[in-house]
Amino acid sequence: MSKEITSKSAVILQKYTPEEIQELLDSGESKSSIVERLGLYMEAFNKYIKQHNLTYNPSKKYTKQQIKKHKETIPVKSFNSEEAEDPVNKFYEMLAKKREKRILRELKNPYDW
Repeated sequence: MSKEITSKSAVILQKYTPEEIQELLDSGESKSSIVERLGLYMEAFNKYIKQHNLTYNPSKKYTKQQIKKHKETIPVKSFNSEEAEDPVNKFYEMLAKKREKRILRELKNPYDW
């Protein structure tokens, strides 16, 4: 680590106590956004975190709603059920729909597409 990085960041970090930095880390912001906002270098910030035994838990950045949404189960059709379609037939249906759209568009104006 160069002396410039260490000295510039050290001057900036002297304005803050380790408790204030820990609060920033716990706020849910990413380290890169904290570093950018304070005007530090990432290397120096990581070194400061190690020196003062601070913790950064990136999983706290998700809100409770996002966690609930992530934990919700998605209903899946069983492959043996009658509702489940044959993938080949589904592909042919999709292909036919696209072909129909293209033909209609060509009939509307053959030089416009």
